[in-house]
Amino acid sequence: MLELLEFLSFFVWSVFTILVLMGIIAQIYRPKKSTIKAKNVVFVVVSIAKETVRNALFETLNHVVTNFPNYRVWVVVDEGAELIPELKLRGYDLIIVPKEYRRDLIGKGRAINYFIESVVEDDKWYAFIDDDNLILDDSFLYEIPYYEKLGYVAMNPILVPRRGKSTVTYIMDFIRYFEDVSVFRFFMGLLKKPLVGFHGELLTVKGSILQEIKYDKPSITEDFRFACEVVRKGYKVWQSTTIVSIKSPNSILDLLKQRGRWFKGVVCDVRNAPTIMKIIVLLRLAVWIVGVFGSWALVPLWIFYKPFFYALPGGIAYWLIYLYGVSKAHSPSIVAIIPVFGIIESMSWLFGLRQKSFVVIDKN
Repeated sequence: MLELLEFLSFFVWSVFTILVLMGIIAQIYRPKKSTIKAKNVVFVVVSIAKETVRNALFETLNHVVTNFPNYRVWVVVDEGAELIPELKLRGYDLIIVPKEYRRDLIGKGRAINYFIESVVEDDKWYAFIDDDNLILDDSFLYEIPYYEKLGYVAMNPILVPRRGKSTVTYIMDFIRYFEDVSVFRFFMGLLKKPLVGFHGELLTVKGSILQEIKYDKPSITEDFRFACEVVRKGYKVWQSTTIVSIKSPNSILDLLKQRGRWFKGVVCDVRNAPTIMKIIVLLRLAVWIVGVFGSWALVPLWIFYKPFFYALPGGIAYWLIYLYGVSKAHSPSIVAIIPVFGIIESMSWLFGLRQKSFVVIDKN
C-alpha cells in the first residue's frame, strides 16, 4: 500500500514537473502586434443577471464602457433574469434569450448560441466577457489585425486573480495565473492550438468561426467543447499579452463548486476531443483525481521515495506559485496552510460528480 501511495505522489509531481518544463520552453513565445487598433471588435457580457452577481456585473459593465468607449457592448441574459429592469434603465444593449429557445442546451453555452444566431457577423471579432472580468489593457486590440491577416481565428488572455471575500481562495487562484504563463502559453502560443481548452474570460473569436462551429452542443464547460472543434478543424489561435482580472471565489465551498463544474464538464466533453487533445486532457484529469496523494501535507508518505528527485521541480514550483500569491495578499500567516491547498483542489472533482445542474457561484 505504501508503495502505491509513493508511486501516485511521484506520478502527480512528475506530471507537474513536465508542465513546469513546458512553461519554461514557452517563454520564448512573444505575441505580435500591428501598429493599428482593431475596430471590428464587439464586447459581449454573458450573465445570469441575478442578485448574486449584481455588484460584479455592473462593475464589469462600467469598466468596459469606460475603457473601451468606441466599441459596442452587448449584454446577454435569459428571459426573466432579475436584473433586466435595471440593465434596461441604465441603457445597456440587451439580448434576451427566450425561455423556449433550445431547451436542450445549458447555461452560458445556450446564451452564446442564441447570440450567434441573432447577432454575429462574419467579419467582426467577438470578445466574450464573464460578469466579473476586468480587462486591464488593450493589447489584444492591436494583435487582432496582425493575426487576422494570417488566418488565426481566436485568442485568450492571461488571467490574474483579484481578491473577493476570501484571502485563501485568492491565493489559491494564482494556480490559474501559473497555468496561463506555462501550459496555456505552450499550447496556445507556441503550438497555436488550444489543446487544453479555452478560458471563457475574454475568449475572442472571429464571427465566421462562431457561425461555423457554434455553441450548439449541450455542455457545462462550453468553452472547452468549442476548443475541441477548433482543434479538430485545424484552426490556429494565439495567447494575448492582455491581462484580465478575475474575481476569486468568496469561499472555499464556492471554489470547490467552481472547480467541480469544470471537472465534470471536461469529463463529459473530453470524448469529443481529437485524439492528441484527449490524451493530454485525460492525463490532466488523472492528476486532478489522484492529486491528493501528492499533497505536501502528506510529505512523510513520499519524500523518501527513491526516484522522487525527478519530480522535485514540480514540488518546488508548487511552493513558488502559492508563495507568490501570499506575497500579493500580504498575508504571511497563510504560508502555514499552503500544504493543504493541493488537498482542497483535488477534492473539487467529488463536488463535480454531485452537481446536477449548471453552477454559478456568488460573485458579490
